[in-house]
Amino acid sequence: MSALEQKISPSQLRLGLYIRLDGWMEHPFLFSSFKIRNDKQLRVLQSLGLESLWWSPGKSDGLPLPLPAATDAPPPAVAPEVDPEMAAMWQAKQARRESLARQREAYGRCEKKFNASVGRVKSLLRNLFSRPQETLAQAQEVVAELVDTLLAEKDVLLHLMAAKSGDEGTYYHALNVTMLSLMLGREAGLTAAEMRALGLGALLHDMGKERVPSQILLKKTPLTAAERTFYQQHVVYGLEMATKLPDLPHGALEVIAQHHEMLDGTGFPGKLMANRIGRMGRIVAICNSYDDYCNRLNPAEAMTPAEALARMFKREREKFDAELLQHFIRCLGVYPPGSIVQLSNDAIGLVVSVNQGQLLHPILLLYDPAVPKEEALMLDLHDEPELAIVRTLQPNVLSRDIHDYLSPRSRISYYAEGSSERAT
Repeated sequence: MSALEQKISPSQLRLGLYIRLDGWMEHPFLFSSFKIRNDKQLRVLQSLGLESLWWSPGKSDGLPLPLPAATDAPPPAVAPEVDPEMAAMWQAKQARRESLARQREAYGRCEKKFNASVGRVKSLLRNLFSRPQETLAQAQEVVAELVDTLLAEKDVLLHLMAAKSGDEGTYYHALNVTMLSLMLGREAGLTAAEMRALGLGALLHDMGKERVPSQILLKKTPLTAAERTFYQQHVVYGLEMATKLPDLPHGALEVIAQHHEMLDGTGFPGKLMANRIGRMGRIVAICNSYDDYCNRLNPAEAMTPAEALARMFKREREKFDAELLQHFIRCLGVYPPGSIVQLSNDAIGLVVSVNQGQLLHPILLLYDPAVPKEEALMLDLHDEPELAIVRTLQPNVLSRDIHDYLSPRSRISYYAEGSSERAT
């Protein structure tokens, strides 16, 4: 309960009051907190048989009605008529609850696949040079599975994943850049063979960091000029190492060599410009930059997904291929997974998935104190035409209750699933 909330009687309700109901399953509304906007809501609220409910003065357009004068005898009880509209609301709520259970189950399956993929990436990157032939075959298998899922499905959902904390950022980064690059490659119309080469290059793009001292790689303060030069050599080292691997596709070599090159010539190590950078190099440069912005070594410097996308589109547009950057925004949506948003009804949610082709209508995990955290509501904005996102929020502006409930990710990681996987 907010310190500013007050208890009122249902008889005091009127349009414009912002109210909160206890217990999500005790009423037919989608939200437990909302402003009363029409007579239908008012009618339903007064028919629920509630003794009291909560009113928020600061969010309301006026004051509650005065309490009715006490009478000598209560009016005789009348059996309430069945309201078809209200019955339909209850039925829709039950259907939503069942849909939520299916969504949560599908999300759990996707998370298991993600964690298994992280484990496989960790194993293959560690064993790449002790058992190159075997490990490269494993890498190709990981990429082929991702490519097959993406190309086999018309509708692909990009999920926010709960990456574990620890010192395994290298493996999350490799998988993240691979997943995002394949999503972008699919959107850009790459063939299956091109996708496999792209994915393999993205998975191995940072292999040269093996030769860079960890005190440089893990340094949280700005690098000196000498350290920066050493760090930039990881691209050269990576290309040298990649040429020793058996039958690595040309596209994969291009990615390893060019993932830090920028169209305006400000990248490294070759300061290549425009057409000297291959299409696969351009794809991974976008995805690598985005992931670097979202997942800094120093979490205090990390950008929110929406901030990273806005920076790349508004302030750094000349660095990236314009057409590919537009495709990337279509993949991630205007509000990428991991964004905290406020809705037009003041509700706050965490974007957990993107609806392909519905840039303004992602799927949200909603904060609702009346719903247990483990049963938190997932809301698909595509199904709620009356609701819209009005702004994004920084995680540090959330109250402790909301922050703990939504658990904003300190590391932003993504994984995709197809529509057939969600339907099972």
